Amino acid sequence: MNRLCSGVLIAVVLTACSQDSASDAGGQAGQARADQNGQKGSVEGLEVSGPLSDDEGVALGQVKATPLINLNALVNKTVEEVDAVLGPPKDVGTDRISCVRFLPERVFFACEQEIRVYEHPQFEQIRIEFEDGHAAMVAVSGLPGDGPFEPTAALASVGVTLPDAPFHDNPALGMGAEPGDSVDRWEWGNASARLRIDGLEFRVRLSVVNSQWRRAKLELINNQPLTEAQTAKIKLPRGAEPPASSR
Repeated sequence: MNRLCSGVLIAVVLTACSQDSASDAGGQAGQARADQNGQKGSVEGLEVSGPLSDDEGVALGQVKATPLINLNALVNKTVEEVDAVLGPPKDVGTDRISCVRFLPERVFFACEQEIRVYEHPQFEQIRIEFEDGHAAMVAVSGLPGDGPFEPTAALASVGVTLPDAPFHDNPALGMGAEPGDSVDRWEWGNASARLRIDGLEFRVRLSVVNSQWRRAKLELINNQPLTEAQTAKIKLPRGAEPPASSR
C-alpha cells in the first residue's frame, strides 16, 4: 500500500443518494440518481442521523441526506460498504500507526488504520480514515457554493446542522501555501456539535482557504469515549511510565 502524505487537505464533502425501494420502478429511479451523483451501489444509511433534540429538549446536531450526498451512508461504515457507495478508491494507505481521540485531552491508542481517498463528481475528493475497519473520519473537500463563503451555508450544502457556535481561528496553511493565502477554521467539539451518528459522538471541523468554496473542507470525526478494549491499548507519551497496578 502507498503511504499517504499527511498534508493539509482543503474542505471536501461527501454525497450519497438514497434509494427508493418501494417498487422496482422506484428502485431503478434511485439507482439512476445514484449513478449520476457518483454512488456506485447501495448501502444502509439513515436519511437523518437522529432527532432534533434529546429527551430533555436540548438541541442536537443532525446530518440529513441531500441530493448530492448522504453522509450517513459513509460515517462508521465498513470499507466494503463505503466502496459500494463511492466505488474503488484512487489511493489507499496510512499515515500513522495509532488512532486518536480528544476527550477532552488528546490520547492515542493502538488500532488498525487505513486511509482511502475517493474521486467524486460533486466534490474535489473524499478522504476516509478507517479505524479497525470502520469509517472514523470522513472529509469532503471542494464544497459546492456560490457567493461569499459562510460556515452555516457550507454545512448545509452537505446536510449538516449544528446547534452551537464553533471555535474559530486562522491557522497556518502549511505545505503548499502561497503568499497571501489565508485559512479560516471552525471547530465544534463534542459539547457544541452534539452530533450522534450510529450512537457515536462526533466532532466537526470546517476549513477554507481564501474563502473559496472549492478550497473548503468539512470533516466529521469520531470522538466517542474509548471502550474498555481501546483504553487497554492507550499509547503513553515517550518516557511516560504506566500507572502502578493496584493490589
